[in-house]
Amino acid sequence: MRVERSQKPGARSQKKNVVGSRPLFYWLLASGFWLLPMSCKSATQAGHNSALDSTDLVKMTDDMAMKLLASPNVQEAIARKGKLKVVVQPVENRMTAEVLPRGPAEAFTARLRGLLAQHAPDKFTWIMNRDAFYRLRSRELEGVDLGPSPDAVNPEYALTATFSSLTNEDAKRRSSYYLCVYELTSLKDRSLLWSDRYEVKKQAVKGFLD
Repeated sequence: MRVERSQKPGARSQKKNVVGSRPLFYWLLASGFWLLPMSCKSATQAGHNSALDSTDLVKMTDDMAMKLLASPNVQEAIARKGKLKVVVQPVENRMTAEVLPRGPAEAFTARLRGLLAQHAPDKFTWIMNRDAFYRLRSRELEGVDLGPSPDAVNPEYALTATFSSLTNEDAKRRSSYYLCVYELTSLKDRSLLWSDRYEVKKQAVKGFLD
């Protein structure tokens, strides 16, 4: 199996990846998002295709977590207001052909929430999307911190993500370009506090496509 991946320089993290918390891992499993092996070698052996996968999940959310924390606007807002109250939304899927089930749609923002909660606990109060909160609470998952009830705290900001894609396919291969935009927006006046993007292009040999 041959897979080619290219990532634009602006999307690369300047630091090593950081690993999410253990409760978040169980959260992903409970959401139905079964992660593929994390190493490129394992993914290749498994017969990888051109879709977004768990490797992108890790790289993308590591990158976005560091960029959000480094944002001057975010730092200024925290210095002025204290901990920012942020509600987390699932990914909005604008991809041309790919289906993004509920579990992965929540995972691509939930892991970012988990990283920031772990590494910057004094900067944010994280409020889970109401539907996701009550669905997970009904499962009574041991060791999973769901954060405050969405009915108990009034959020000030929303963390959202929008995924778009362009796909070209011929008899031999499929090429997919993904643009994943993350935003932190004020719920009071809809002003944009922070935004950044992750871009990746993948090519897969047609004979190995699912």
